[in-house]
Amino acid sequence: MKSYLAELRLLLSGNVGVMAISWFLFALSSAIVTPFFSVYARSLGASDIEVSIMRSLGLVALAVFLPIGGLLTDIWGRVKPIIIGTFMVATVQFFYALAPDWRYLTVIWVVDNASHFYQPALTAILMDSMPRDKTMKGFMVLNAFSSLPWLFMPVVGGALYDMYGVSGIRWGFVLSGVIALVVSILRIKALKETFSPRDKDLSGVVVELAGYRPVLNKAIKYYVYTAFFNQLTLAVVNTFGAIYAINRLGMNAVDWGVATTLGTASSILTSLFLSARISVHNRRVTVVASSLIALGQLFLALPYINRGLIALVYVGAVVSNAGGLVVGSAISSALTHVLPIELRGRATGIQRTLETLGGAFASYVAGLLYTALNPFNSLVLSFVIGIASTAYLAYIL
Repeated sequence: MKSYLAELRLLLSGNVGVMAISWFLFALSSAIVTPFFSVYARSLGASDIEVSIMRSLGLVALAVFLPIGGLLTDIWGRVKPIIIGTFMVATVQFFYALAPDWRYLTVIWVVDNASHFYQPALTAILMDSMPRDKTMKGFMVLNAFSSLPWLFMPVVGGALYDMYGVSGIRWGFVLSGVIALVVSILRIKALKETFSPRDKDLSGVVVELAGYRPVLNKAIKYYVYTAFFNQLTLAVVNTFGAIYAINRLGMNAVDWGVATTLGTASSILTSLFLSARISVHNRRVTVVASSLIALGQLFLALPYINRGLIALVYVGAVVSNAGGLVVGSAISSALTHVLPIELRGRATGIQRTLETLGGAFASYVAGLLYTALNPFNSLVLSFVIGIASTAYLAYIL
């Protein structure tokens, strides 16, 4: 145990520790509002299909700016894009609290997503700072630490919504803005640059990608999973989970908050258990985890046809979240070993762009499925897609 704790202290030192703390702080506020964002949009007048269109527009905006963020990461270094983007995100949070209707909320959502252009810099600085022989362990521990607020804050968010309605969510966004400003200051003072780029112009950075074609071909196999298969598997629950639980299953907001909390607890416990046993990505463990993501969609579907199975909502949240943490950490570990340091900003920009476009497409498809089919059929189809996703992941690993 002592050796494990000492290893954890090593993993969470330097930039990785700064990111763990800042993500923990961000999660304190986002865990209040994120599970109920679609409900917030509905309260401001959006229909089910308009919620999915809103989500898609935001993801398209993010997709446009992510390649720019990836290029800047390999031109400016990692820290500068992170600082600029974090301040932009902090400012936008306050506008969420003031949105008078869903149309204004859509504009704010689009600006917020565009402000996250610095995501490639976040991933790159973690890849640069992570011990190469402990990448899987490092990403699991980091994800677990930053997920801790999701153990209790979704319940707080559910209680605020049940008691105060839209006003409760508005105050959650105000808190999010204050915390984001604190995170901005922390990152300015504590992040250390990990990459000193060579003197080259924008066109040179783009043309240079051709020389890395074999590496990018390997990476793109993983991008297909993260950008297409996994996005479609989770599209319905990510877009309509709260609406489905509250409006279709008759759960209240606190119940949905509890399900979210249990899912987070399972991911944290899974990461602590596996991080003591696995240092880098493992094929068998990753395939099993992907299967759990698929199975979670089926568990969520069954209570629709039999309310006596409502406990399966909690089971579905548990297995899906546990599987998602393992798969995400495994792919991050694999890509850290595949991508050279000078390529990580641009390659991660490509990855995030494809994932965002995939998310936008998947969100729109989710809207069509959820409205054209009943929720049960749309979630069962998500399960089938999840099985196909697992087969593909087993093939490429």
